Amino acid sequence: MRITSLLGKRAVRAFGIAESFVLEYPRSIFCGVVYRSDGIVERVIIDEATVGGDDATDTVVRMFRMLERKDIHILMIDGCILSWYNILDLYRIYEEINIPVISIVFEDIEGDVERAILKIFPEEKARTKLELFRRLPEPVKIILRSGDVVYVRVVGIERSPRLLRTIVSRFIRDGKRPEPIRIAKHIAAAVLEKTRRELRQSLEHL
Repeated sequence: MRITSLLGKRAVRAFGIAESFVLEYPRSIFCGVVYRSDGIVERVIIDEATVGGDDATDTVVRMFRMLERKDIHILMIDGCILSWYNILDLYRIYEEINIPVISIVFEDIEGDVERAILKIFPEEKARTKLELFRRLPEPVKIILRSGDVVYVRVVGIERSPRLLRTIVSRFIRDGKRPEPIRIAKHIAAAVLEKTRRELRQSLEHL
């Protein structure tokens, strides 16, 4: 089904993914939320990736497959440079799941990513991350009806700013974050805090 045809449906389903991490904890918490555009949350999935690693793409694909559903129309991801430069391969994600992929950045586009990667990581690891970063599609600037600006990278869908604004706006209830991403972000942060608290408590009893 073409994405333009979906926009006329009463309930378009998006799978929104967001993550939460802190540098002192080695695992980043990923949350995925199946959200219908008429306001219904249908499912929540939790997974993990490595802070500073290269496994975020595997995590996203695995989470989608865990759904075991064929009625998800769009994948929305909160950014594409996650968990301290754990960079997504959006093209591979699209090839694996075969639905349009939309990565949204809500602030100014990332700063000097290449310089930061070269400074932080050993040469071989930096090379892998730079290859992934340079493979990302160019961002499209979107001005929402609220006047807020977001930047989206897309695979499997036309790069028309007007079309992308219509799709993203379909899932916004307040502010500039689509609900699938906003809800997933809150859940991921709560799970991370619980995990860190339990880890501290276990260390105190050693």
